[in-house]
Amino acid sequence: MPLLPASGEMHTDNDVYDDSAFKDAFDRIPNRCSDKALALYMSLKGFHENLSKTTVESIHSAFKKRGKWHFNETRLRWEGNPADSADIFDVLSSIKHKASAEGGDRTHSMAMTKDYMDRTLRWHQASCPLEIALCMIQKVMTGAQPSDMQLDLDMRTQLTRHLEQVAFASNGWTLWTRCFELIKLQQKDISLDGTILDGVLKSYLAGEMLTLHERASYFEIFLSNRKGWQKKVDKGKWEADLRSNHYKIYPRPNMPACDSFFWTLVWIKWLEELPGAYARTLQPNDFIFPAMSANGVMHPGQPISHDAVQKWINESTVGAGILGNFSTHCFRRGGAQYSFMFAPVGQRWTLAKVQWWGGWAEGKHRDTLVRYLLDELHTYEADYSDALAPISRGTNASLASEYVLAKPASTEELRMVHESVITDVNSLRNEIRSVNNSLHSLTSAVVQAASTASTTPSLQHLDSSRFTDVSSECASCAQTPSAPVVGAHAAAPQLPPAGPIPPSIYTAVLPQQQPPATLSIRLTSQRLPTPGLVIPRVPVTRSNGTCSPKNKSWKEIVEHWLVGDQD
Repeated sequence: MPLLPASGEMHTDNDVYDDSAFKDAFDRIPNRCSDKALALYMSLKGFHENLSKTTVESIHSAFKKRGKWHFNETRLRWEGNPADSADIFDVLSSIKHKASAEGGDRTHSMAMTKDYMDRTLRWHQASCPLEIALCMIQKVMTGAQPSDMQLDLDMRTQLTRHLEQVAFASNGWTLWTRCFELIKLQQKDISLDGTILDGVLKSYLAGEMLTLHERASYFEIFLSNRKGWQKKVDKGKWEADLRSNHYKIYPRPNMPACDSFFWTLVWIKWLEELPGAYARTLQPNDFIFPAMSANGVMHPGQPISHDAVQKWINESTVGAGILGNFSTHCFRRGGAQYSFMFAPVGQRWTLAKVQWWGGWAEGKHRDTLVRYLLDELHTYEADYSDALAPISRGTNASLASEYVLAKPASTEELRMVHESVITDVNSLRNEIRSVNNSLHSLTSAVVQAASTASTTPSLQHLDSSRFTDVSSECASCAQTPSAPVVGAHAAAPQLPPAGPIPPSIYTAVLPQQQPPATLSIRLTSQRLPTPGLVIPRVPVTRSNGTCSPKNKSWKEIVEHWLVGDQD
């Protein structure tokens, strides 16, 4: 017959919280109140303080111990894992229901796309003069002494921090690493030939185009902490696949923000050569991405923390104006999505290659892999919100709607394009007609101003009907811009050239040249001047051999045009 527990050892749920042992519930050795106290603590954090489901689950994990929670009737005490009791599971279930009702915790990170990588790199360049670091590395590689290049503490710390961020991001995006896999990368995990790669880096820094031989250069990274690798080692499978987790990194100069080849070499040079970093050759156990103290001192034996990486991501995305929730998993998802569906046509990877490069288990079902990693694509191809669109995207007919780019246009689509073009042409005609009317009014005003400004007696009694339009001569002037403009049109203003405005990036660098203005004037019913009339040479030479003053020449030209030669 089993012994009953001593007095006070077993209590109902109603009075356990009044038990004197409740205050010692979280001591090193659990007692009969430990599970109830933990349930109360988790309820306090999850419901009263409204903390996230993840936080409550972390509390639950912290209290886990070996063994099932039970009362040992022999020793007359509670033993095992208090976090494994029925009360704890009830609280966890309630917290999950609460999180689901409120929309859940957004733990699924957005992908760091190539465009986002480019934008964050531009933010780094705007926030920190990275060209100073690149210039210093280039000088060191050409023989200069690091002691000849002095930086103050703030600038050195700023350059080091931004270079480490860019190098970490490019490697995470290229290798599709989880945070803990990359922060533990050490010098012994990288195999590189400095003699060959230094020449490639010099070409990079000099802005030269890489040769085919240089683009075939690479170094190799071994991710010894890749998730799943240790399971293979434990099961004795590592000998069957000696190349797993070994990645050859090649130059990608056309993708500067994602070029882990360049940024890794730059970062290692900065650590080894520049004062204030390691300033020595990396040792096998030195971390590639070390922790940095507030005073800018690097700690080779201590990797950067997960929280520091998350702080980097938050800082760069906010600074670049990128909205969304980005965790340390964003580089893994962004790099994989780009290679699988966003890379240029012909450069996209098969799902088998994606599975190998990402280190996913061979037994994982491919549909599960797609939903886990590429759920944006799954959602996109299952999105029928544009079912009423006049031209369908065909999202479910091909990968990433490539079907739309290759399929022939239908008759209905051609009719819609034709109507759109006709509408644009009619609109353009109306705009041209309006411009012609404005130019004709401007020409009439200029001629009228010339007639009223005349002060010679011979011009005061002239009939205004003698003025004629000279549109044909203006048309010839438009065809030959170098020809002199005469008559009343000498006072016509120069109009700005038609055509698109050049982008602002060019207007800030290149001088703007204004091409000759092209005037288009409407024809009128007024008669043209008599053929054979020409403008005399000015100043006019009189019969007595003298010349008229130059400041009177314009009057003589107008009088000759309207009246004719008196001789």
